[in-house]
Amino acid sequence: MKKEFSVYFKGLDGLRAIGALSVVFGHIELLKSDFSLPNLLHLPFYKYTSGHLGVILFFVLSGFLITYLLLVEKEKFKTISIKRFYFRRILRIWPIYYLILILLIFVFPYIIQLPYNSKPEFTGLLDNYPTLIIFFLMAPNFMAFGIPGIGGGFHLSSIGTEEQFYMFWPWLIKWVENLLIPLFLIFIVFALAPNLLDYLNNNFFEKKSTTYQFIQQLRIFTEYFKIDCMALGGVFAFFYFKKKNKILNFLFLRNTQIISILVGVGFWLFGINIPIFRDEFFALFFAVIILNTAVNPNKIISFDYKWLNYIGKISYGIYVYHWIIILFVMNIIIQVKENLFLFNILLYAGSISLTILIAHFSFFKFERYFLKFKDRFTQINSKSINQ
Repeated sequence: MKKEFSVYFKGLDGLRAIGALSVVFGHIELLKSDFSLPNLLHLPFYKYTSGHLGVILFFVLSGFLITYLLLVEKEKFKTISIKRFYFRRILRIWPIYYLILILLIFVFPYIIQLPYNSKPEFTGLLDNYPTLIIFFLMAPNFMAFGIPGIGGGFHLSSIGTEEQFYMFWPWLIKWVENLLIPLFLIFIVFALAPNLLDYLNNNFFEKKSTTYQFIQQLRIFTEYFKIDCMALGGVFAFFYFKKKNKILNFLFLRNTQIISILVGVGFWLFGINIPIFRDEFFALFFAVIILNTAVNPNKIISFDYKWLNYIGKISYGIYVYHWIIILFVMNIIIQVKENLFLFNILLYAGSISLTILIAHFSFFKFERYFLKFKDRFTQINSKSINQ
């Protein structure tokens, strides 16, 4: 289908790159900890922020761009094609998700000899059918309800969160005119949910009761089910689309930008702990940075650099493949673990370079085929190819 409208936001791929690399760094240290190797998890950056906030940045970015594209489609065509939306999401997300899932179950356990957490075994594979069900239904975040995960695939839970968000998001934008009300409701409900569930358990139920255990699992689920952060990205997209100039003028102020960068990026880099509503706190500043990066001609900092754009372009592959690649590299170099300096040099250099290399070939030799097919279902073209 010929595309009549195009949307392009400079710098968003650069922000994706930052998010992806932070996840890789965080998971390198986490896996070192899992194997009882000296690690940096005691440092505030890794303990309180690190890769987790990279995922939050991804969520806010997705909420912003997907919401804006759907709003443009609704304005230009007077409706939203739900079928086309789902085909686009399937062709973008599913191919390498299911590829890595098959590799995690049937290939990598025989390549990586390290006894990593939840390493799949053929002998008991069918005994773990709940695990297979939630992963193949793209709902790995339901591990929160006591269902075992698949080793090397725990990070896929965030992809499940996004897919569940997309199940209702186009319908909401299609049928609701005053989008701010449901957006704010989603943000408030899911931001408060973990704390409210804690309150219920601490005040009304015995710790050994079935109800307590279920609420505790539900609390863990909502803690990582960050559609409130995606909704916040949608709020800022709505502000821009509807030209809410009073709000935009404030968000575009030089001082607003400076504060957002100092707090959003500075607190992240220094690992400053926010005891409650941490993810929502950072999501707010990330949303300001994303908005200014995307549409403010007077932004004070740019993330639009060729190398960042390249990493951002292949960032989905980096995210999907990185965990198992880190395990693979550790499997090769584990014999030199006594030499910590050499071990860490090899681990970081090998993990990052191999992840980028595989993500590159995945994108240009595998994903691109599906992205070209995806164009047939695209009415509003985004040059930010990850969407």
